[in-house]
Amino acid sequence: MSSKRKWDQAGPEPGEADGPSAKATKVEDGKTASEAAAAAAAIAAKIAAQFANSGGPISGTKDPHDGDYTHDIDINDVRNRYLLTKGATQQQIHDETGASVSTKGVWYPDRSKATEKDPPLYLHISATSKEMLDKAVAKINELMALDMGPLVEDKTSRVRERRKWPEEKIPIGIDSIRNFNVRAKVVGPQGMFVKYIQQETGTRVQIKGQGSGFVDQETGHEHDEPMFIHVTGPDEQQVQRAKALTEDLLEVVRAEHAKMKTVLQQQQMELHQAQAQYAAYSAYGVCMLHSCPSLLRASSLWHSSCLYAILVCIFMRCMCSRFHI
Repeated sequence: MSSKRKWDQAGPEPGEADGPSAKATKVEDGKTASEAAAAAAAIAAKIAAQFANSGGPISGTKDPHDGDYTHDIDINDVRNRYLLTKGATQQQIHDETGASVSTKGVWYPDRSKATEKDPPLYLHISATSKEMLDKAVAKINELMALDMGPLVEDKTSRVRERRKWPEEKIPIGIDSIRNFNVRAKVVGPQGMFVKYIQQETGTRVQIKGQGSGFVDQETGHEHDEPMFIHVTGPDEQQVQRAKALTEDLLEVVRAEHAKMKTVLQQQQMELHQAQAQYAAYSAYGVCMLHSCPSLLRASSLWHSSCLYAILVCIFMRCMCSRFHI
């Protein structure tokens, strides 16, 4: 008993068909599924042969608007087809060569599914002279070979591109002293000074180096060099402008730092003088007590309180001098 599948069985007999339309759709006697696949492959080969033919349009019919010379280039599987099908690109080719370029066909991820009616994507070139046609073909081949880079954005390449921006490093050159936070003075209240420079120039301004608090992502710690201001941006002129604004800011901060340093030195000097006076008073008092034994015995009750009063006076004098009271 045969186990033929439905699509392997022979078609109906001529007497069983319902008129001429049934005869037109009948499969030839003895044709198998493999033969049908071979026929489809032959059609695909025919289409590919049409693409390989350099003369005449792929569709087989001549456009009445075409020039005397035409040529078709298959771009269905070309990586730069997105560039070649743009209107701006085709207009550029026309301006440079004089030939007209148009997009025809349909893009197929699997070109074996193309048909004669809808062939794979291709460019149709029309020119009035052989020279124009050859120039247009050469230009298209040049664009086809152009390296467009990755179609998907690579984050690492974006970081590398950012590092290629022009940059400047401005050393701060201010020592750290008591009651003077160098980074806070440069950045300003709530980052006001740095934000102003960034908004005015369109650059990025960062405080880096020792004591800046900026941690490098690659090393995991601060830069080993002294504190500096790093300016970077896409435009060289704007970077130089940001550098000039940064240097003006540093002049103001350095002037304030110099004033604070002078005040601290004066306070340190006054403190040394007060300590010297206290040492002299203490030595004089001890000598007086030891030279008079009766006075030493009489002063045993108030000696400690008197010494304490002297210390309080010296301390108050130091404080008045420090705060200019």
